[in-house]
Amino acid sequence: MPIHAVLGGTGGTGSAILRCLLSSQIPDLHINVLVRSKSKLLKAIPQLESTSPTLVTIFEAPISNTDAFQACLNGASTIYVCIATNMASRTNEIACTTAAPLLAALNHFRKEQGSEYQPPVVLFNRSMALNPDVQFMPSALVKRFTVWVMYGIFDDLLKARAMYAEAEMDGLLTCITVDPPAIMEPNGTEATGYELVVRGKAAPMLYYADFGRAMVEIGQRREEFAGKSVGVSATGKVRPEVLVNLLRLLQGLRMRLTPF
Repeated sequence: MPIHAVLGGTGGTGSAILRCLLSSQIPDLHINVLVRSKSKLLKAIPQLESTSPTLVTIFEAPISNTDAFQACLNGASTIYVCIATNMASRTNEIACTTAAPLLAALNHFRKEQGSEYQPPVVLFNRSMALNPDVQFMPSALVKRFTVWVMYGIFDDLLKARAMYAEAEMDGLLTCITVDPPAIMEPNGTEATGYELVVRGKAAPMLYYADFGRAMVEIGQRREEFAGKSVGVSATGKVRPEVLVNLLRLLQGLRMRLTPF
């Protein structure tokens, strides 16, 4: 029975992945999901209330809860890392503080299971701005400015990716880095299509619903994308959320220009 573990199910990425998994045709699938608020998850995805416990197990706990974290990951063949932030701050560490207990849990399983340990696939949600092989911004200058403004978030993502890369070299896991462009409508279910891009040009925006579907597809094509960075590009029209994204950039700019 394949177990898919979703770390962070109430945000735009996690909820989109869950909706995709719930409607998927993956044989004998079981879903484990770790959230801080079960009530928030059920409000976002009401169908979970009527879903059989043989299909979904919900763990309500912070990522600092070692027992819940290990229980969620135990036996998982696919792990979706969806605990993230879009808002810049001076203490952006969420990617690293998620990676640390994840790796500790996998090390615990390997020590416990010995030669029977099977390394899972970890799908790490990063950003296309950090992918040198995929171009989605109008110019290199715009890209450099965006990375500079959102430095706290991107630095955290780079450090976490290095942690996963080291663990992959140790045989603890297989990491696939999934790089979206700007993602729109975290609470939406509209999907207009996507394509996977390893090298070349990509659309500047993508719906969360399409990103969730892409994450699940990439997880199913793990042998093809193992150890790689994969961009996700929209193939249909995407409505921009100008104000929300402008506020994020202004917040990042304030963090960079002011000492407090």
